[in-house]
Amino acid sequence: MRYLVILVTLLFCAVLPASAAPALWRMADDDTEIHIFGTLHMLEKGTTWANASITNAFGGADALVVELDDRELERAGPLFMEAGKLPLGMSMRQIVGNGIYNDVQRLARQLDLQEDAFLNVRPWFAGMSLTVVSLTKMGYDPASGVDQALIGEALRLRKPILGIETAAQQVELFASLSPAQDKAMLVDALRQSSNIKAYMTELQSAWLDGDESTLDKLLNGELMDMNGLGDHLLYDRNQNWAIQLSHLMNKPGRFFVAVGTAHVVGEKSLIVYLSQQHRLVERVQ
Repeated sequence: MRYLVILVTLLFCAVLPASAAPALWRMADDDTEIHIFGTLHMLEKGTTWANASITNAFGGADALVVELDDRELERAGPLFMEAGKLPLGMSMRQIVGNGIYNDVQRLARQLDLQEDAFLNVRPWFAGMSLTVVSLTKMGYDPASGVDQALIGEALRLRKPILGIETAAQQVELFASLSPAQDKAMLVDALRQSSNIKAYMTELQSAWLDGDESTLDKLLNGELMDMNGLGDHLLYDRNQNWAIQLSHLMNKPGRFFVAVGTAHVVGEKSLIVYLSQQHRLVERVQ
């Protein structure tokens, strides 16, 4: 086990800034230990983030617990693509109106995409796609997300990977958005497009510093307050995950849980719901 910890430490920390300290929590009883780590799904190319606390917790774990395991991640892409399509005969212009759709076309042109690339997709899908393309052009790498790095290491070390959800469940979250929620996600993506670089720089910096307050403001802010989006996409799931992790505490062993940072900060976080179930959750970094 010590060899694995050293190996993972060397891999993750080769060029690690000494100040990097993303937030990490721990809960344990006599025969079970669970570390909970909030991740970012996209990082700027070249970003390193692990340190001794993270690599020791990961290296010493019997299993990695993530939102989607490696098999479900493979299923997710095609399912999201299909869920993002509009029914035949419908167009996004009809749904969001000329003004918003014209803004979509303008942003598409700025990103060197076809002007009507998003004519026949749902607003949430267009908003997510435009954001990912924007970030990719700015040097953020969809393949460099923390979750993927941890899954890759777990596969290499033959460490079991447990998924909290399925790809179908995650896709259904978006497929079941109300018209108002669907539109709100696109409008927010368009609004953020002009300052997305500054936003991501602040987000990544706050994450590397373990700054819960700033992360809460950035991830659980205005959009999540609109039309019940926060409950639908984050908070109801946090409650469900807290129940799952409480059940996991009944299983002997050590587990490393890695979920999106939006789920572990704020007043309705996974950490808060675990505490409400009388679980002693301490922040260890």
